[in-house]
Amino acid sequence: MTTLPNLIAYLTPVAEHYLTLLRVHPSKRYNYATRGYFDLPVIEVDQHGPKCKRGESWLYFAVPANAGLTALAPQERLYVGAQTQDRMFRGDGLRNNYHHAEMRAGNGSDNPASFLASGQQITIFRAPAYQIQALISETPALGLLRVLAEQPRTPKKHLGWWYEQYVLHSEPRQWRWNTAAADKSFAKLFRS
Repeated sequence: MTTLPNLIAYLTPVAEHYLTLLRVHPSKRYNYATRGYFDLPVIEVDQHGPKCKRGESWLYFAVPANAGLTALAPQERLYVGAQTQDRMFRGDGLRNNYHHAEMRAGNGSDNPASFLASGQQITIFRAPAYQIQALISETPALGLLRVLAEQPRTPKKHLGWWYEQYVLHSEPRQWRWNTAAADKSFAKLFRS
């Protein structure tokens, strides 16, 4: 059986500290009426880089603040995702409220709000897909992943999405707030 490399452990050279989720505001609530979300707690955030622009492809992942990326412990793998534009800030009348419906939902009572309520903060790193692709081509230990750059792309299945699916496939059920498994068609790429 082929052992699949841990992609996140190799991303330190290209991972950018994008956001720090600081705390759940003690009294502020918000609505995102166009999507049917009402009376949600505001999550205060520090933004450390510009928002992703339409058409860019990114892999992003959430870990506890101060976690070491090269050796994440199981409880430190909070969430992994991909995006082509930044849609992480929402809320009627709010400009800097962290709203990511799937990540916020978490896994039942284990979610960002409960994590922040415990006094911890969350760091979200992001890595541009083209830099991940270059890193893979330059790193012999990641050679198996070169096939990801060759996959057909669509608006949903952009390069960052292929990297996200790889992480979910190679680390099944290890990301605490990811409740969906890797796309079923993905497994055929890495059969042993």
